[in-house]
Amino acid sequence: MAMVLTMTTGRGVEMGKWTPVVYRGKGAWIGIMPDGRIGVGVELEGRATLEGSGFVPMWPFLERDFSECLGEFSRSWESIKDGGIPTPEKLIELTVASAWNSGRQYWMRLSAPWVIEMAHRPKFDHEFIRELLGGMIDSEVLDPELRNQAQRANSS
Repeated sequence: MAMVLTMTTGRGVEMGKWTPVVYRGKGAWIGIMPDGRIGVGVELEGRATLEGSGFVPMWPFLERDFSECLGEFSRSWESIKDGGIPTPEKLIELTVASAWNSGRQYWMRLSAPWVIEMAHRPKFDHEFIRELLGGMIDSEVLDPELRNQAQRANSS
């Protein structure tokens, strides 16, 4: 469901279009900003680019099932593929890396199962995944079982 809204300066001068594409929850959407980059906003207005916001608006997806989210972004990619991020897999890589590197334990813990899952999928950057897994293996933030899963994923 892609809705295109024209934004104006208040004088009738078109600034660009905000196109909400994927509903994130709690009133927020991921879509295309007026400048053409992938961003976050509410249904009627784009608010910030994902890159400029450090991908923090993507973190709530980490509370959902990995395969479900990857499928949702893959199905919607035609509408956002020109937004500056080449693939849905790269969008997910940037999201989990920002959550892991945030130092915020809740989001770090949620990013770990996604990275472990990504290690078993062919379209992800496996060198990048190995670096993330290496940090997870040594982290006290994760419980021992999750660190063991990260170690196994890093070995395969």
